[in-house]
Amino acid sequence: MKERIIEIIKNACALDEDVNVNSKLNELSLDSLSFISVIAELEAACGVTFELEELNISAWETVGDLILATEGKTNA
Repeated sequence: MKERIIEIIKNACALDEDVNVNSKLNELSLDSLSFISVIAELEAACGVTFELEELNISAWETVGDLILATEGKTNA
């Protein structure tokens, strides 16, 4: 699942960037609209639902945080 989430984030970036679990989301070339598309794709691909307060990129620090949350929602 981790690789799939990283791929989704990488595909949403405006620039070709190295995306890994330690990448800071606010330093990637994601704007608010592209981040929402990441969340929507994660919801569809993983069968999870994010809360309203989780839809803002500033609610997350790293790609790893988003991976952990998504995996947690999948296992819940």
